[in-house]
Amino acid sequence: MSSEKEIVNFWYNKKGYFTINNIKTTNNRDAGLLALRFENDNVEEFNHIGVSCSITNNINETTDLKKSISNVIKNKFEDTGIQEAINQNIKQFNVNKAKLRRIIVIGAVPKSRKKEIVDEFNNKLVEVIEIENILFNVMNDLDTKYYQNDIVRSLQLVKFFLLSQPEKLGEIIASSLSQTSRKELISNMLEKKEVIKEFRMTNKDRLGDIIKSSKIKPNDLVDILDKTVLTSRSRKGFVENVVKNEKMKSILDDAMENGFKEERKEIPLNEFF
Repeated sequence: MSSEKEIVNFWYNKKGYFTINNIKTTNNRDAGLLALRFENDNVEEFNHIGVSCSITNNINETTDLKKSISNVIKNKFEDTGIQEAINQNIKQFNVNKAKLRRIIVIGAVPKSRKKEIVDEFNNKLVEVIEIENILFNVMNDLDTKYYQNDIVRSLQLVKFFLLSQPEKLGEIIASSLSQTSRKELISNMLEKKEVIKEFRMTNKDRLGDIIKSSKIKPNDLVDILDKTVLTSRSRKGFVENVVKNEKMKSILDDAMENGFKEERKEIPLNEFF
């Protein structure tokens, strides 16, 4: 099996399903996976899973989405040879075909077209699972015991030897994510209190770079300091340190000398008179 099918198969096994994998048609075409859940020797769930996880050619790139999805469904589920292979593998079980669920595992889907793609599959009675969700669940649940499956073992090595190294993880994120994805990642991380607490270890130079890059306006920065950062006790010390700073002192002295002038809007002469 391909790596993605091995991972999907492992995921279903972990969820308590009995799987039949590496199913081939008479002309050696891949027929997908079968995942069955038993209860009292009866098949309570019967899933036929097709996997389509190309990294470079995603389904969302097509101009005719309906036609593309119809072709995927035909190739993964409705082909005569595939249906014969599935029937051949389930005849040993007491299966009610009315319980059959068709599931397609697909690669990354952009948020802009995700609903459209999922809805189109659902309209044709096919459920959608994104491979990224399966990968997350598999890797998140991996412990340190030895796994004989080479694919799962590789994921385990990546999790405990690579992703546990902050410096290398940072380089991977910087090189593999787009600018939009990096912004979204940082935004999501900053929503977690555990991450915010780590900023206690951030030095002033790095914090200065963060504030500078954020393009916060001066009046907004003052508002943040006043309402969020400074307390009644620290506000006095902050002002004293501003006055002691040579550059800030020069600016303040100049402002005091010339007065704080507000920019005035021009008005028509008739309004003036």
